[in-house]
Amino acid sequence: MPGKGDEGMPVSDSHNEERRVERVRKARWKRILLWTVVGLVVVVLAGGGGFYLWFRSEVNASNARTDPAVLQALQEKPTTTTSTAIATTSSTTGPAVTETSSTTTSVSIPETPGAMNILVIGSDRRYSQGNGNSDTLIVVHIDPKVGFMSVLSVPRDLRVEVPGHDLQKINAAYAFGGPALAIRTIKRVTGININHYVEVDFNAFKDITTVLGGVYIDVDRRYDDGQIQFEPGYQLLKGSPALWYVRTRHDQNIDFGRMLRQQRFITALREQAGGWDLPFKLPSLINALFKNVDTDLSANDILKLAYWGVRLNGDRIKQVSLVADTQTIDGISYVIASDRQIAAAVTASRTSPPVTQTEKEEESGSTGLPTTALAEVDLSGVNVEVLNGTGRPGQAALAALWISGHGATVSSVVGTSPATAENTTVAYPPGLSSAGRLVAQALGIDSVRQKTTVSRVTVTLGESFAMPVNSIPSVGADLLSNSTNWKTFAKQATFALEAPAYLPLNTRYAYGRSYDITVGKGAKPALKIVYRYKSEDQYLGIMETPWLDAPAASAGQEVTEAGTVYTVVGTSGKVDHVWWRRNGVLYWVSNALSYGFDKEELLAVAESMTPVAQP
Repeated sequence: MPGKGDEGMPVSDSHNEERRVERVRKARWKRILLWTVVGLVVVVLAGGGGFYLWFRSEVNASNARTDPAVLQALQEKPTTTTSTAIATTSSTTGPAVTETSSTTTSVSIPETPGAMNILVIGSDRRYSQGNGNSDTLIVVHIDPKVGFMSVLSVPRDLRVEVPGHDLQKINAAYAFGGPALAIRTIKRVTGININHYVEVDFNAFKDITTVLGGVYIDVDRRYDDGQIQFEPGYQLLKGSPALWYVRTRHDQNIDFGRMLRQQRFITALREQAGGWDLPFKLPSLINALFKNVDTDLSANDILKLAYWGVRLNGDRIKQVSLVADTQTIDGISYVIASDRQIAAAVTASRTSPPVTQTEKEEESGSTGLPTTALAEVDLSGVNVEVLNGTGRPGQAALAALWISGHGATVSSVVGTSPATAENTTVAYPPGLSSAGRLVAQALGIDSVRQKTTVSRVTVTLGESFAMPVNSIPSVGADLLSNSTNWKTFAKQATFALEAPAYLPLNTRYAYGRSYDITVGKGAKPALKIVYRYKSEDQYLGIMETPWLDAPAASAGQEVTEAGTVYTVVGTSGKVDHVWWRRNGVLYWVSNALSYGFDKEELLAVAESMTPVAQP
C-alpha cells in the first residue's frame, strides 16, 4: 500500500524514496553549513586580530578569577576509596600553543584537543555568603582519539568523606573549601584524574538563554514549586524560567530529576545554539558566558574544544548519572552509593559506544531478506516479551504491534545486547507451551522451546527475521488508547491528530493540553499528551504541531516503515524522542525523564499512531 504525502494524497514508493533522499540531502547540508558557520566563527576568533584578542581577554578574565589553590588541586594525582580499581585518564594535551599580545596570534583550527577530564561546577556563589553551594557537579570526559565524549552527573547529596571534614554531602566540599576542595573530593571519590575545571554561576542560564532568544525544551510534566509553574509541552524557555527548570527538584525524582533536566537542557542548548544568526549573537553570547564562568582552560583550549564538539555526532555522546538509594541519617537526607555503584558509573562514563552507521543514505534501504509469513491468531491473555536481535531498529516494534493487535499483552519491547542474535526463537516457561506455540505461529517462527529462565513467552528476533511492510493491524477509532480524550482534543484541533493504538505496559493517560508554541514573533498550535508510568514521576509524551521545522525535528537514526520515515534522536544509549512528519504535521513520542523506555518501545508507539477523525 503506497504512503501518503503531507497533504494526505497517495504517493508512489519511488516518490517516497525521492522525498527520503531529499530529506537526507537537506539534513546533510544543514550539518555541513552548521560546521562551516562554526568553523568560520572559530577562524575569525583565532586569526581575526583584534576580535581574537578581545575573545582571549574575556577568557583571561575568567582565568584570573581562578584561585591558585585550584591549579594546585588539578596537579595532584587522584586517590580513591573505592574497592574496585578505576582506571584514571592522564592529561594528554595537544601541541603547545604560545599566546602573545601580537595581533597575529592564531590557533590551528583543525587541531584536535587532547584527552581530558573537566569538572563542571554549577554554583550560586556570587549571590551567597562565603562559597555558596555547588548544586551541580558534572565530570566531562573528552576522548578525541575515538571521537567520544561523556557527561557524568554526580548527585549533590551523595554522602562521601570530604578531606578534613569527615562524612558530608559532596556539595559541602565546595562550601568548606571552594572549587579546590571540590576537585580533591571528586578525585578521591571517583578516582578520575581531573585535568581542568569550569565553574558556572547559575545566572549563566538566564543570560545565555536571553541572548539566544530562548531554548526549546519539551517539558515532560506539570511543575509547580510555589513560585514558577510549568505546563507540559514543547516550549521556549529563557531567563528566569530557564534557570528554574534546571534547578528545581520539587518532584519525586528529587536531585536525580534535576541532574537529568540539566543534561536535557545542555543537549538542547548544544543542538539549538547553532542557529543561522549565531555569528551575530556571538559577542553577546561570549560576554554572557564568561562573566559567569571561572576556568583554567585557555582561549585556545576552548576554541579547539568548541570546534571538535560541534562536529561530534549525538550517538558519540554519552550521558551517565550516578543513581543510588536515599537514606535519612540524623534527620538529613543523603544519597548512599556503594563503591561498586560509583565504580560502575565511572566505568560506564569511560566506555565509548560502538561506532554505528546512522546516515540512511549509506544504507541500501532494503534488508534483502525474505519477509516473515505472519498468521492471524487469537492471542488473548498471552503475556509476551519481544527482543530485537536483528540489528535493525523497529523490527521488535512491528512484531509487538502485530501480536498486540491480536490480543497479546506485550510486557516489554527492547533491543538486545549484543545488537544481533543468530537465530529467531520463541521461549516459554513451564506450563505455557500452548501460548508459546501460538505466538510462534502468529510470527511465523519455527524454533519453539521451553526455558526455565524466562517468566513469560519471550520472542527473540534473529538477524534473518524481517517483518513485512504494512504489518500493523488496522485499528478502529474506538480502539485507540484513551479514545474519548483524543476525540475531545480532535474537536478543538486545527490540524490532523494521531493517537496511539499501542502503549507500553503500565502506562496510563495523565492529562493533555492544546496550546500555542511561541515561534519567532508568532505562534503555532500544538497538542501535548502525557502518559504516566505506574505511580512513578516518569512520563511518556506525545507532541503534535504543524510547525514542521521545530528544532525537535533534528538529525538522528532513520527507520523507514510503510512509507514513513521515523527519526530516532538521542545520545548514545539514551533515546530522547522519535519524530516523523505526516499530513503536514510534525509528531513525536518523547521518552520519560529517566530515559526508561527503550528505542523499540518508542518506535512501537510511533508506528502505532493512527489518525483521529475530527467530528
